[in-house]
Amino acid sequence: MLGLSITNVSKVWNPKGPNPVPAVTNLTLDVALGEFVVLLGPSGCGKSSLLYIVAGLEDATSGKVTFDGLPVTQPSPERSLIFQEASLFPWLSVRENVGFGLSIRGKTPLERKEKVDALLRMVGLGGAGDRRPDELSGGMRQRAALARALAMDPKVLLMDEPFAALDIQTRARMQDHLLQIWQASGASVLLVTHSIDEALALADRIVVFTARPGQIKAEITVDAPRPRDLRSPEMIDLARRCEALLAEEVTKAFKEQELL
Repeated sequence: MLGLSITNVSKVWNPKGPNPVPAVTNLTLDVALGEFVVLLGPSGCGKSSLLYIVAGLEDATSGKVTFDGLPVTQPSPERSLIFQEASLFPWLSVRENVGFGLSIRGKTPLERKEKVDALLRMVGLGGAGDRRPDELSGGMRQRAALARALAMDPKVLLMDEPFAALDIQTRARMQDHLLQIWQASGASVLLVTHSIDEALALADRIVVFTARPGQIKAEITVDAPRPRDLRSPEMIDLARRCEALLAEEVTKAFKEQELL
């Protein structure tokens, strides 16, 4: 299959230690080219662990991950990971941050300038290129981080709760912005969230995780055209379905945390 294929993947943290921690177990998931998939589940269910494996930052304990038919064994510009915190280099300007990967690739200053300027305009930061990260709001920093990821022309965007730290209004704007950029780029997106509303606003498909060790409990296809009215009867029904699927898993996760 072209695209991303996760087959029977398990991950155990500290496997040889006194307290091994299973993160995900026998997880299988395919993400088509250009598809927007959201991973939804309780805290600690292995969603982020799965992203790190797909990014090539961590090895699976068992199973395999392939992209376009080739095994994932290390990080690649084809698979860009965006964290909850923007993690920009504080000593570089926004323009230098966005162009950092391009400079490593040996692009000329003119090539970097043309691409970076175009990306900054795309994410609505055309006038902020000379600012430092600490001069930007949280939403602006995340847009800069998104531009930096897009500079490498990724085929997959991996996003680990990228808007969790933002206020409600900024979060909604960032979701709209992400959809526009995703549609323009043609990349696949695999996004982790705890928010049912965020999942319904963004996803082509919602993958609901069980409590740890994470497995796929259900997959929900969202066919409604974007932008979506989350107060429509269709979206309310889907939200209730997600809530029902998550309720038991959240309870399990809380009970496990109480025993730690």
